Amino acid sequence: MSRAFKGKMAQEITDWENTGLIGRDLSELLHQRYDPRPFSGALFLKWLGLFAIFMLALSFLGVVGTILASVSPVFSALCLMAVSGGVLYFGARLASDKQQKHPVTGQALLTIGLVGFYSSMTTIYLINSDRPYADVHAWLLLIGSAAALVTAYHFRLRWPLLIGLLMFFHGVGSSSGYWGHGSYFFHIHDERLMAVVALLVAILGVWHESRLEVTRFKHCIGFGHMYIIFGLLYLNLSFWLLSLEAYESASVLWVLIFTASSVAQIVAGARLKDARFTGFGIVFLSINLYTRLFEHFWDDMSKALFFILAGAVALTLAYLFERQLKPVTNT
Repeated sequence: MSRAFKGKMAQEITDWENTGLIGRDLSELLHQRYDPRPFSGALFLKWLGLFAIFMLALSFLGVVGTILASVSPVFSALCLMAVSGGVLYFGARLASDKQQKHPVTGQALLTIGLVGFYSSMTTIYLINSDRPYADVHAWLLLIGSAAALVTAYHFRLRWPLLIGLLMFFHGVGSSSGYWGHGSYFFHIHDERLMAVVALLVAILGVWHESRLEVTRFKHCIGFGHMYIIFGLLYLNLSFWLLSLEAYESASVLWVLIFTASSVAQIVAGARLKDARFTGFGIVFLSINLYTRLFEHFWDDMSKALFFILAGAVALTLAYLFERQLKPVTNT
């Protein structure tokens, strides 16, 4: 039984329990059979090995690049690209092995190969062009994303798909990083464009999961799930940023669009019995309400009154939801 199939079954079992189709006892019994997660100690050792291999391989590539740079920068970049391609292929072969002897090592080598491929493209451009790197940064990310997606579908692996989607959305127009002193930043350059792209990606994910993964791409189980998660995440983040007062484009219209989008996701999740849409809708509707409260009422409202009302509303909603779930659970 493959790990991808176990992961899909574990997700379905969780959805069945959340919608009341099965009880907790049956859910736990099924999870014991289909849950793909190993015990915590093995998982820790695997990720520790992944980190060690990743750091050692990057150090090796750095040493090779330093040695070759003394001969010719262009030749060094081309050698780095060739080595990265070989590492990428070898890692994909290990990660896609049916016996799964070295899955963590394969994923580490996949990551190193993709990073090396992107770095070599960047190096070649910087050596041969006087134009600012910002002019081609997005295009290089999209090329790297395409390479990751081709690798994912050819070897039927979800890890390079994850990397490819991250590179794709950063190429479309998002950026993130660490400012230091425990602070981070996240920015989307064109929220309207990102919202449209993210919506299309989410729709692609639904189609991929419901149609393609049961016909042409039966060995790509879980790919549609990742499209849906990334699409909904960037869709809601775009609407949230557009609704903030700090943005010049913020207006009542964007607040209403953000609210309508969250409610639509909750409704879609209820109709499709899909906890992903429901979860994103509830989380970002809560963020929306909290943002409006903080922008307009936080300084004037009593904090004690706020928490009392929030607790009362939460208890009321929990009671109403439980009443709706009882008839379904009993059947």
